[in-house]
Amino acid sequence: MKKSKKSWKKKSSSRKRTSSKKKSSKEKSLKEGSSDSLKDRPLAEKIIIGICIFILIIFPSIFILFSIGLAIFMGVEDQIDTKEEHIEKRTSNEEMFGKYLYLDKIDEDVYAVVSEDEDPERRLVWDEDFCGYYDDLSNGYVWYDVKREKWKYWFKDISPDYKDYGWMVYDSNGWRIEREYQDWIKLPESYDRSKLWYIKQSE
Repeated sequence: MKKSKKSWKKKSSSRKRTSSKKKSSKEKSLKEGSSDSLKDRPLAEKIIIGICIFILIIFPSIFILFSIGLAIFMGVEDQIDTKEEHIEKRTSNEEMFGKYLYLDKIDEDVYAVVSEDEDPERRLVWDEDFCGYYDDLSNGYVWYDVKREKWKYWFKDISPDYKDYGWMVYDSNGWRIEREYQDWIKLPESYDRSKLWYIKQSE
């Protein structure tokens, strides 16, 4: 009987030890898990903050750049459309004057349109690509604007300074040049006028 009591005590004590060991191991694992979660939390917060910064800064920047690009594209498109409309208005003069434009001098740097039979002093040939009559003496072009009933001139020594424009007209105020679309200014005095000539407007 004494032996059985001792053995029972030993068994119960061993059970207590094993249960206490299990409890301590569980507590350790819980502590380790909680410590791991505490360690991981700052990293997760950093990731969340980084995502928020990306959304708040990068996305608006992309949107702004896209908007600027779209505005520039639309502006260029409008300019191209305006230029195309401007070019389309410059129609051919061949039906009115023929392939050649014959001119006769009537005054200093002033000419009149004549026929081939009148022994003209100058003969200008129609340039289909440029849409104007070319004059090799002045290295320029002349074109009759039917809508405005005006002769317009494009001289290579002057007009290219105004890029896509640069057409010139001569009237009672002297020479004027197109700076922008339908924006006419007086021709600056700095330009050489020695090769400039014009056709007298028919009254």
